[in-house]
Amino acid sequence: VQLYAPDAAPLHRLGRWTSGLVLCARNHHARTSLMRQWSSKEVGKRYRALAGGLPVWDEMTISAPIGPVPHALLGSLHAATSEGKPSLSQVNVLERRADSFLCDVRIATGRPHQIRIHLAAAGHPLLGDPLYLAGGQPAPDSQALPGDPGYQLHSAELSIRHPRTGHALVIECEPPEQLRPLQKVR
Repeated sequence: VQLYAPDAAPLHRLGRWTSGLVLCARNHHARTSLMRQWSSKEVGKRYRALAGGLPVWDEMTISAPIGPVPHALLGSLHAATSEGKPSLSQVNVLERRADSFLCDVRIATGRPHQIRIHLAAAGHPLLGDPLYLAGGQPAPDSQALPGDPGYQLHSAELSIRHPRTGHALVIECEPPEQLRPLQKVR
């Protein structure tokens, strides 16, 4: 981004191993408008994920609170905890595979590691996630850190109002091959 648009400033960030969209603003007016949308929860966010296990449901709303919990290496990190902040994720199963499922996750809040934690809290950690276990907690005595690779997560869509015109705008990013349906959707 810096080579193409040196004046672009990111408005949010993704986890180190999460692929996909990062929204940037190129001037003060755009940044202010988009940050207002972000803080008032007007920005729609859809992610694509590959989670472990086979759920009995096709759709699920997950509202486990997320907040800091003790961690041996870091002191604390975010996980599912009753003392955490309210969090909301809507999960839709797209495809069931042998031991996993492909899903879209729309998040109304943006807590750290929210999708990883929420799917784990629902009993379906992201496939390959070295940190979060079923229940939404880090593995006890684990040496895994939040930035460790292995999980499959992609920021697929952002819905905003254009900062200048106010028109609805949907920005999409095609997921990597492993996060696309294996079967053709009719």
